[in-house]
Amino acid sequence: EPILKHSLANVLAALAVPLSAAIAAPAQPVTSKVQICASCHGVHGLPADPSVPIIRGQQAAYLQKQLNDYKNGDRDSQIMSSIAESLSATEVSGIANYFADATWPTEPNASLPAAPAAIQTCKICHGANLTGALGPAGPAPRLAGQGVPYLIDTMTAYANGERANSPLMASLMHNLSTADRQAIAKYLAACVDGKQHDGRAF
Repeated sequence: EPILKHSLANVLAALAVPLSAAIAAPAQPVTSKVQICASCHGVHGLPADPSVPIIRGQQAAYLQKQLNDYKNGDRDSQIMSSIAESLSATEVSGIANYFADATWPTEPNASLPAAPAAIQTCKICHGANLTGALGPAGPAPRLAGQGVPYLIDTMTAYANGERANSPLMASLMHNLSTADRQAIAKYLAACVDGKQHDGRAF
């Protein structure tokens, strides 16, 4: 909670520009806009709070959809909605491409556990290596290497109906047990670019 409060304070401070200055100032380049993102998502791409997703190296189409969903009210987050509502369509696209062009950050993890049966279903939309793809239901994000707390929180939110901007995900997660979702999260977090840390393909 202290990290969240600190991040919220930083974000609000960055957004708190006097109206007169906002009107007079020219449009900021994307590089200055993405500095706001670092408050929560990490300067080098690894968030200090593991419940916050990695977005550096994420799929551009997915990032653009999520920003638009926050902007339109299809996703709810006090911080993210405030940021997204301040962005133009051009800025949304630019920010999504900026992060997509960056390298996904990695850090050593435990050995890759046995793949849960549901992983094969995940690959249909998220790609054979789980690094993101354009799936049957639209842009699907990279899951490989994402943090366990974030993955569990997201799957639980879909299962409980707290997140509803993907009907397919809501249906899939609702049919999984808590233990199933935890096993999937641990497996995905240990994946890096479709390989185990010892280099063997999974």
